[in-house]
Amino acid sequence: MSGASAAGGAPAVPGAAGRRAGGWILVEPLLAVVLWGGIYPGARLALREIPVVDFTFLRLALATAVLAAIWLPRRRAVPRGLRWAVLVAGIAQAAFQILLVGSLRWTTAGQSAILLAASPILTAAWLAVRGGETLDSRRWIGLAAGIAGVAFLVWGAAGGLGASRLIGDVLALGAAAAWSWYSFAVSPVVAAAGTWQATGWAMGIAMFLFAPLALPDVAHYAWGAVSWPAWGGLVYGGTAGMVVAMALWGRSLHRFGQRQTMVYVYLEPVSAVVIAAAVLGESLSPVQAAGALLTLAGVRLAGGHGGVVRPPVEGRVEGRGGDARREHARR
Repeated sequence: MSGASAAGGAPAVPGAAGRRAGGWILVEPLLAVVLWGGIYPGARLALREIPVVDFTFLRLALATAVLAAIWLPRRRAVPRGLRWAVLVAGIAQAAFQILLVGSLRWTTAGQSAILLAASPILTAAWLAVRGGETLDSRRWIGLAAGIAGVAFLVWGAAGGLGASRLIGDVLALGAAAAWSWYSFAVSPVVAAAGTWQATGWAMGIAMFLFAPLALPDVAHYAWGAVSWPAWGGLVYGGTAGMVVAMALWGRSLHRFGQRQTMVYVYLEPVSAVVIAAAVLGESLSPVQAAGALLTLAGVRLAGGHGGVVRPPVEGRVEGRGGDARREHARR
């Protein structure tokens, strides 16, 4: 499925892609990663006042509604044989969402974004263990660098490694693993139904899984006391931070190709760190900064040629080895 059909982009004008690709900066993917990076500090703002499960459920409900408005008019029939795959993708999405939101409750936005960027490293390790893919020396070096970078990130936390920070870091790594699982699970559904519909289904199933846990509290919570920044963080994560970013990313893949576009995924954790510093006053220690560089270098090496399996927090088009079919609903 092309990036244009995923994001509703206009057909490329002959020669336009070449002219734009020759420039120094591509606006669409840059803006997409900035929007994705804003999800992390936005969620941190909201989680100061909204419980983790309630926030997760409401964010999923909002995202499901927005996505339904997009895919329902163009819905496709899906073969019976894929119903199990749809269910598994929904369960994986639910695991990803609760682990991501939980990590943002206990650790910083910047650190969560960087640890989540380790997803391609976990994917490469899983493929190597299962025997589905042989890793060359470059990818083994990437795995080693990524693991070392994660260790520096966790160990070098400013103010020491407290229990709550450690819990958040572990949850962020769990979210990275869940994202890898979701990427594999949703791939056949995307091929059959398209990105918007597959992502909408996965989000909807995840929402229904959380409904029994969240609805009793949502019905009696003092929502009138929730501040506008908290509401803004919630709404942003389910709308502009996801759907608009997905559209920009898909348009870029269509106009400029995967090779030109995928390099921008490495700027997402950078944008998250910068926005978190401006909005929340967060910062990385020198050891963590070194760990972040090692982690991103490891992701680049372990991801292989032509792209990586990479979460933006929500619905991004991702790829491995030239495959741009899968798109996630993170971030």
